[in-house]
Amino acid sequence: MLVDLHTHSTFSDGRYTPTQLVEMAARAGIGVLALTDHDSVNGMEEAQQAAQTVPNAPQVVAGVELGAQAGENSVHILGYNIDIHNEKLLSKIEEMRHAREHRLHRMLAKIGALGYHITVEDCDPKNRAVGRPHVAKALVAAGYFESVDEAFEVLLRRGKPGYEPQPKLSPEEAVELLHGAGGIAVLAHPAELENLPLVEMLLKNIPFDGIEVYHPSADEKLQQHFAQLAQKYNLLTSGGSDFHGVEGRFPEQLGVFKVESSKVDIIKTMIK
Repeated sequence: MLVDLHTHSTFSDGRYTPTQLVEMAARAGIGVLALTDHDSVNGMEEAQQAAQTVPNAPQVVAGVELGAQAGENSVHILGYNIDIHNEKLLSKIEEMRHAREHRLHRMLAKIGALGYHITVEDCDPKNRAVGRPHVAKALVAAGYFESVDEAFEVLLRRGKPGYEPQPKLSPEEAVELLHGAGGIAVLAHPAELENLPLVEMLLKNIPFDGIEVYHPSADEKLQQHFAQLAQKYNLLTSGGSDFHGVEGRFPEQLGVFKVESSKVDIIKTMIK
C-alpha cells in the first residue's frame, strides 16, 4: 500500500484544497493520507468529510506541521493523530497565526521600500498560515519575478533584503504541544537541516516519537542513515512527499514520490 504522510493544502501554502488532495490521493492509489498544514488544522474537517464521499478515498490522518527554531536552524515537526479540538494546541496555533500576520506586514513594508508593492490582500492570508510562499506568489502575479524561486533568491530567503524572521516555538515546546494533544511527534525532513550532528542531537535530547526517513530531500544514503538513527533511538520511521502542488517544486503531482507502507512502521499506529 502507498502512503503519503506529509501534504499541504490551501489552508497553509499548498495549491489544492483538502478535498482535491483526497481526490488526487484516491486516483494515485494512496491508502493513507496525512494532511499536515503549517501551523493549522483548519483543513482537517474538510479532508475527513471528503474521505467519506470520494470513491476509493484514503484513510485521512489528522496532522499538522509546526515550525520550531533551534539556534539559527529552522526545525519542522510533524504531528500525527492529534486531537484537532485540543484547546492548548488551537490557542498556540492561533497565537502563531497572529504573529505570522504581523510578520507579513513587516515583510511587505521591507519589500515596499525596495520598490516591490503588493498588499496583504494580494497574499490572501485569510484562514491560512501565511508565509513567504504567499508573498512570493503575489510578487510573481504582480509581474516582479518570473517564478517563486526567483522571488526567494532575490528577496525572501534568509539573508536577503526582504527576509523577516518567523516566530517559532522551540523544538521542546512543539513536541510537548503535540503530545498534549494526544499526538505523535516526528522530526520532519531532517536532510533539510544540512547538519547531521544537529539531527542526532535533537533525536537524543528531545522526546520525539519518530523521524521522517523518506522525503524528497533525502537520497538513498541519507535515508539509510536516518533509518539507522531511528533504530538507535527506538523511533518510528515515517515518510511523505511534502506535496504543495507548486509548479517547479518536486513532486508536482501527488503520488509521484512513492512511500510504501511496509517501509514506515509509524503506519501501524495510524491504520484502524
